[in-house]
Amino acid sequence: MDPLLTDILDQPRALSAALQGARASTALLRARELCRNARRILLSGMGASYFAAYPAYLRLLAMGAPVSWVEAGELLHQAPAALREGTVLVLISQSGRSAEVVRLLEARGGAAVVGVTNDTDSPLAGGCDVCLPLSAGPELAGVATKTLTCSLLLLDLLSAEGNGGPWPESVAAIEQALQTSGQWLPGLLSALGTTEHVWVLGRGPLLAAASVGGLMLKEAGGVHGEGLSAPQFRHGPLEMAGPGRSALVLVSPGRLGALDLDLAGEMAATGMGVAAVCPAGAPSEVPAGVHALRWSDCPPEPAAVIVAAQCLAHACALRQHREPGTFSRIGKVTTRE
Repeated sequence: MDPLLTDILDQPRALSAALQGARASTALLRARELCRNARRILLSGMGASYFAAYPAYLRLLAMGAPVSWVEAGELLHQAPAALREGTVLVLISQSGRSAEVVRLLEARGGAAVVGVTNDTDSPLAGGCDVCLPLSAGPELAGVATKTLTCSLLLLDLLSAEGNGGPWPESVAAIEQALQTSGQWLPGLLSALGTTEHVWVLGRGPLLAAASVGGLMLKEAGGVHGEGLSAPQFRHGPLEMAGPGRSALVLVSPGRLGALDLDLAGEMAATGMGVAAVCPAGAPSEVPAGVHALRWSDCPPEPAAVIVAAQCLAHACALRQHREPGTFSRIGKVTTRE
């Protein structure tokens, strides 16, 4: 079994360990207290770690918290004055060693720092005020899989009251999806057809999964994947819809899911290969021409639905006779700007 598939399959164990560790530690309570008393909260990271912060950003925003979601490189060079007393900087980095993250630590000013990292010996873990360890264990491939889903978990717990969302249900759904991938993955690949250009679309919290899915298709799958907001797709990219292109739509619950499926149907009508991941709460009626993955027992959480994009990226790599998750031009840790 290759390193990427090993990491993908290890996610239920890693998430269970991260959940148990977070609930047994006082670090989460201290991090929540810092955020509760902050005049400004900045959620920041790079790559998949940056995208992982989006659901927490939406939740804190809806709660009326003074929160911003800013890429670490942009924060470092465009808005360093925001790092002052009264600010809590939540820095997410699986390695804790990314160039921009390390430099933000050095430029923190009077800001308090909450570090979310998988490496408790890293500069981030050693330089932050409160460390939230991902507890994912070593990641064998270059691509973030279990560190990404564990980041989503920790950030969800940080931004929630009590124990957060339905994480035991999400872990069970991820395990079920992985165990049955031999049943649903061939149909997904057949429905998408060509995978030279794949859009991964979502909205709300699921936009995090769409964004990481697009990134992973490029990194691991070697195809031009693009993660994008489903509403934004109508504002320009829809013009590119047609034969030879494909889309994976991550469907939201309820009324917004109906909008997602309407868009999926329009894309399918142009000759695109379109598949929709339909978790719990998604509308039951799927337009003609759209292949549905009906995951009715799966909570509509990004950590759960991302499994479809992860398995797709792995399959795309194998199609091209690439070693999944192995890099030739970049490394797992980006140590230069």
